[in-house]
Amino acid sequence: MVKPTAAAGTLGRTSICLILCGIFGTATLLPLFWVQIPPLVDYPNHLARMWILVHRTEIPELAVNYTVNWRIVPYLAMDLVVAALSQVMPVEQAGRTFIALTILALVGGTISLYRTLHGRWGVWPIWSVLFVYNAAMFWGFLYCLFATGVYLFAFSGWVATRRWRAGPRILTFSAVASVLVLLHLFAFGLYALSVGSYELAGRISGRRLSLSSLTSLCALALQFVPAVFLWYASLKQGGFTFTAYGDLGSKFYALMSPFIFGYEPAVFDRFAALTTSSFLIFAIATRSLKLVPEMRLPLAAMIVVSLIMPNYASGSWSADIRLPVTLPFVIIASTNFEAPRRVLVSIAGAALLAFGLRIWSVSQTWRDYDRLFSEFRTASAVITPGARLLIVEAPIAEQNRRLPGVPTGFAKLQPVAFIHMGALAVLDRAAFFPYLFTGWTTVAPTLRNEPVAQAVAVPMTPEELVMSADPEQAKTLDTSPNFLGERPYGRNWPETFDFVLWMDFGGARKPDITQLLPLKTGSFFNIYRIVRH
Repeated sequence: MVKPTAAAGTLGRTSICLILCGIFGTATLLPLFWVQIPPLVDYPNHLARMWILVHRTEIPELAVNYTVNWRIVPYLAMDLVVAALSQVMPVEQAGRTFIALTILALVGGTISLYRTLHGRWGVWPIWSVLFVYNAAMFWGFLYCLFATGVYLFAFSGWVATRRWRAGPRILTFSAVASVLVLLHLFAFGLYALSVGSYELAGRISGRRLSLSSLTSLCALALQFVPAVFLWYASLKQGGFTFTAYGDLGSKFYALMSPFIFGYEPAVFDRFAALTTSSFLIFAIATRSLKLVPEMRLPLAAMIVVSLIMPNYASGSWSADIRLPVTLPFVIIASTNFEAPRRVLVSIAGAALLAFGLRIWSVSQTWRDYDRLFSEFRTASAVITPGARLLIVEAPIAEQNRRLPGVPTGFAKLQPVAFIHMGALAVLDRAAFFPYLFTGWTTVAPTLRNEPVAQAVAVPMTPEELVMSADPEQAKTLDTSPNFLGERPYGRNWPETFDFVLWMDFGGARKPDITQLLPLKTGSFFNIYRIVRH
């Protein structure tokens, strides 16, 4: 009888880990199978820009409203990937594929970094799937999340090549760092922070820093030089500079962001945060959670930067949630959980239940939103191709915030999910959407649309719509420039726009404005034509 060897046992564990990775990775993607347009807040806006990048030359109405300007900006992840995928599949499918790649990059990058740091495969990093549906994903910060997944692979590659000669290593990762800065500036900053603190930790462990070790550390930093030059070149494209730290509310949201999948935490989100915190306290108290020593300083550096990160950083809103949602992936990759079998089984069972509930609730929620989005897209056929579309959103009454397929403890109807829904008319009607993400991007409004375009804005309120329709009342409105120097897009809407999308879920009195001609009524919206007098 042949006894099993250690190599055979290792191969068996590797196979089990890879199978589990495939199962859980596929399960994490399930919500994408039920929808045409995933209802992530910024996603319709991003998808509309992808449509313009791919189809502007084919659709004359798009060319009238938008121009394309490929250039160096530290914000190209989706533009590059979706534009490439759109050569072999429709843009909408390419967009969903990009989201799937983002999810797989986060989970796969965690597994890769764990394998590099620990020198073996393990089941523990698979639980990164619990943190995929976070606040950054809800808001549709897909550029940042995709680039974060690439960062996890890049950093694991850096650690894996620690025995390489310095020259080839620096040259190779100069290219990697340059790619990161083009995908998203946050990912490059995170990579530089991780590499710098990791290398510093290796030099100060158990001994004082020597001149030679500092010199080698500075030499390794040469890999960042090309990326820094790319970032500097991007500033000439007119990048935003507005920065603000934020209030206590924004900091609490940032703290909860790894567990929240909504504008405010649901009961399930709060429970997930509480149970995860309790598990961490238990694991640390019982010394069941083993941290790779060389990752102590990188994790400490990430936590410190998380605390000091402003809410607005160079015009980027909610910058302070991006590191907190990244931390669970890096922490999981940097640790290993060791406990008695009965404890492992109990915790694995609880994690599996939490994961199943999250995937189920997201799937059901997305189905409900998809029906609403599809209803608008069908009704938008009344909009003339190439027309300018004004967006108005009234507050949603609390009694109208229940989603049919999900208990309120898991999710409620989110008004912010509809902020950018009107951008879908860019796909279906080549319409002009007044606050498409432009400026520091590859898409810009044409000259005729610049006066009524804002790179950062939200729908008008019904009160603003009514007041601005009256020339006398319009004089009392605040039309001063925002922090980007842009004036409100709707300040003279009766003369500058062609159609109005009014969203209220039946909770607001319809406007009595002579310039508005009703065309289409839906379950939560009305579409009006603007009549010139």
